Amino acid sequence: MIADLLGALAPQNKEKAEVLREKYAKEVGRYDGDKEDISQKARELEKERDLVGRRADRFDGGEALLEIGLVICSITLLTKRRAFWFGGMLIGLAGVGLAITGFLLH
Repeated sequence: MIADLLGALAPQNKEKAEVLREKYAKEVGRYDGDKEDISQKARELEKERDLVGRRADRFDGGEALLEIGLVICSITLLTKRRAFWFGGMLIGLAGVGLAITGFLLH
């Protein structure tokens, strides 16, 4: 890239151009050596991102079930029927259980 450009421009100071060409060639070699390390680190970070995403889905689902359970329990105040209260409590417990599974993912 840069080395080709330096050769094509034919600068007046050929020694300086050659020094720059060698410098850039070393940089390219260094980047090629670092490429595998960077790729490995990127794969590890992608795995971590996927795990955090799965955990977030569990926590969000648990929160949604807790909110639904709260609403169903609130219906008990309007209807004065215990069945809604028990149903809301069961759904809320399911939400707590789902959220807890988020901590168990590895």
